[in-house]
Amino acid sequence: VMKMLDEAAVSYRLVLTKADKIKASELADVTGRTIAEARTHPAAHPDIIATSSEKGMGIAELRACVIESLD
Repeated sequence: VMKMLDEAAVSYRLVLTKADKIKASELADVTGRTIAEARTHPAAHPDIIATSSEKGMGIAELRACVIESLD
């Protein structure tokens, strides 16, 4: 899917969900690897958002990014 979006020149942002289900150190590792992968895709936004609906983590940031993308 990411390759198709790249080829179509459609920008996108990666969101990691259920971030509360793993340890903070594991989340940092997964986020780092995801950022590295995103950098190889020209249409991907360079920032990654990690979220947890149960803990409310990253939800405000995600909402702000969605609103920003509408401008």
